[in-house]
Amino acid sequence: MTGTTATSEELEFVEAVALQFEQQGLIRMSGRAIGWLLICDPAEQTLGQIARALSVSVSSISTALRHLVPSQLVERFRRPGERGDRYRINPHAWIEHAMTQASRYGEFKRVTARGLELLADEPPVRSRRLQEMYDFYEWLEREMPLVWSRWEQEKKERMQHDTCGADRRTQ
Repeated sequence: MTGTTATSEELEFVEAVALQFEQQGLIRMSGRAIGWLLICDPAEQTLGQIARALSVSVSSISTALRHLVPSQLVERFRRPGERGDRYRINPHAWIEHAMTQASRYGEFKRVTARGLELLADEPPVRSRRLQEMYDFYEWLEREMPLVWSRWEQEKKERMQHDTCGADRRTQ
């Protein structure tokens, strides 16, 4: 970041992140806030800093962050002696977000099981779509604990070899 506003390249990244989150149902400004908080320096920002960097109003950022804090993607905190809040990405946001989503798999499975019971005496062609959904969520519910376990093991191994993560890049 140069000065108080983001560079054009940083803003392009922020918009790309915002678009991804918008496609998942989040409002675009919340996605922009996430995008900025992923790359800003310092990593902890005030409402004013975020608004200036993105050239938007403080009220629009405030509204966006009001949606992100309860979801625990973003943390709000205050340093001792300061009057204003600061915001940062929750360092565990992605795994917690994914685990929250995964906790709903059992709910989907139970709802679809009720639908399958409802259609038990109907021709199989009528329940085919519902059966596919049930089978998929049953599979996810069974497989996700294995995925979490593999992720934790990989993260642990990576931390042993790379204490700061500075040399890691995507391929």
